[in-house]
Amino acid sequence: MKATAGSRLEKRVGSIFIHVSDMKRAVDWYCRMFDLPYNEDYLEGRLSTVYTLHFEGTEILLDSNNGAAPGPQPLMFFKTDDIRQTLQFLKENEIVIHKEIIENNMVIFEDPDGNRMMAIQM
Repeated sequence: MKATAGSRLEKRVGSIFIHVSDMKRAVDWYCRMFDLPYNEDYLEGRLSTVYTLHFEGTEILLDSNNGAAPGPQPLMFFKTDDIRQTLQFLKENEIVIHKEIIENNMVIFEDPDGNRMMAIQM
């Protein structure tokens, strides 16, 4: 194998794509879940097939270009400082929950398109 100067890839994730079937519904759900501002002008004005959710350290891009089917395993996890309060929020908002594993501080839930995610108390 020939020696090279390296891939030049940064050791961080730039963006994560989540494929959605209904952009407006997905944007509403994610904005409610993570208490993010809802930008109606962006959504309606550009009729965008990609909507950017700004998180600390990376971005999540909701993408309605492809109809990728959700997988059975979580795409990612989000940290929480209180798993019981997070679980209560999920239940109060009628979020589909797949597993409640409180003793291990973890909950698996899904978005409106069936994309699974995890909340973990760390």
